[in-house]
Amino acid sequence: MNLLSLRYFVEVANTLNFTEASRNLHVSQPGISQQIHILEKQLGVKLLYRTTRSVELTEEGKYLLEKVAPSFNQIENTVSNVMNTTQMPFLVKIATIPSAASLYLPKIMKNLHEQFPDIEFNIKETTSAHATELIKSREYHIGFIRTQDNFHSFNQMEVEHLELNRSPLVAVVSANHKLASQQKIHLKELKDDFFLHYDSDQSPALHDLLQTACEEAGFTPKTICSGSELLTISNLVSNNFVVTLMPMDMFQLIDSKRIICLGLEGNQLESSISAVWEESPYIRKNTKYMLEILSKLKSNL
Repeated sequence: MNLLSLRYFVEVANTLNFTEASRNLHVSQPGISQQIHILEKQLGVKLLYRTTRSVELTEEGKYLLEKVAPSFNQIENTVSNVMNTTQMPFLVKIATIPSAASLYLPKIMKNLHEQFPDIEFNIKETTSAHATELIKSREYHIGFIRTQDNFHSFNQMEVEHLELNRSPLVAVVSANHKLASQQKIHLKELKDDFFLHYDSDQSPALHDLLQTACEEAGFTPKTICSGSELLTISNLVSNNFVVTLMPMDMFQLIDSKRIICLGLEGNQLESSISAVWEESPYIRKNTKYMLEILSKLKSNL
């Protein structure tokens, strides 16, 4: 039995509303449900009656709430006092993919610095997979990763998330490519070209997007190399050696007139950039301040 499961139960029991509990805890509803299910399984009793319209406590649930709620109030007060009195440098550690570092971090950091002039930032540019691991291990406070438009595995990743923006998928080819004069193409027109693919471990969202797009177009990409570094991609594509697919926001970071992007007819796939942080009812103050800024700026990012 762990404190996390009990904390989630107490919040739901007090509010009798999963949506409100999710908002108060900054944790997804599926994540809360999963922890309460684990607690019920460990105790061998049902704690909640949940329907589509209401949540009610069982007799066992009422008894448990009565006994543990005061303890949790004391724990939270103690944690809050420690967080507010401990004197330590206000350092925010951010693990991010290059796209987010260029598109979002300047505005986020500027706003946070205006609110806290003594703040310092430690930024690590890395892959989505590595950024997620750094968040799960608590080495970094917040991460920015690439996700698909149908990405639903945050619960399995043991992180919370906030989607910031979405971007359509485009084809990226050399300015000397035979299709370069067109604004839009059918992806199948590239089936005979060599593709630069993405590593499935380090850039899973980009890998799955490219693979899915090609398969939906009726072919398997002829992969000759893989990678995710923009400079490498730019050099290989500009020499008309390979083609690739990438989100438009990623393409906009490439400073080269030797490559162009082409819209994809009939393709609705998108990629998003999401902020991720540790799944915990006790969010570190460094992370909390970042999330407050993100919530305010989200519509303007």
